[in-house]
Amino acid sequence: METLKQVTSIFSEHKAEPLWKLRYFAIMPLLTEIDGELHFVLNKRAAGVNQPGDICFPGGHQEKGESLQETALRETEEEIGIPREKIQIIGKSDFMLTIYRGMIQPFVGFVPYEIYKEAKPNPEEVEEIFTVPLKFFMETEPDKYDTVWKVVQSEDFPYDRIEGGKNYPFSKGKTTQLFYEYDGHTIWGFTAQVIRNIVEILKTTPIEK
Repeated sequence: METLKQVTSIFSEHKAEPLWKLRYFAIMPLLTEIDGELHFVLNKRAAGVNQPGDICFPGGHQEKGESLQETALRETEEEIGIPREKIQIIGKSDFMLTIYRGMIQPFVGFVPYEIYKEAKPNPEEVEEIFTVPLKFFMETEPDKYDTVWKVVQSEDFPYDRIEGGKNYPFSKGKTTQLFYEYDGHTIWGFTAQVIRNIVEILKTTPIEK
């Protein structure tokens, strides 16, 4: 039996971590400047990858030994062909915790247009890259639709061991999905959420003169 002194000693030094192990990801909301106007660089996922046809920012899973910023730079170079040393990291927008036990950290970056226009995307991952003016997102309200996440009952779950059995009131989660339409492209899901977050930060943060 642990004593109060022992328990206190252990927990006074314990560093809190996620109860369930998280998988860490990083993405790169990349900006470039065209005729004096900032644009987001977006890509359309190739047919042979997960979630084909989706519009997204480059990004992926953190590899062992690298920081999340290094992950974002590596994935940007691998996916859309922009050398990591040509990218200026501006800062971080807010991260997201997903229902799939993932943490996704966006790093806002900038690449000169003359570098962007020479980029050669990896055709195995990216069908095309294109730009959308930041101004469009600053001035456009996205369409909003709610989705509900709920427990799917399985036959081998021991419902007899919980009060209420199969009628137990499992929690449900509601997520508001955002949709933008630009030049024939539908921008939605996590990409739209990241863009919206960046826009809100830009609109609500005072600029020091």
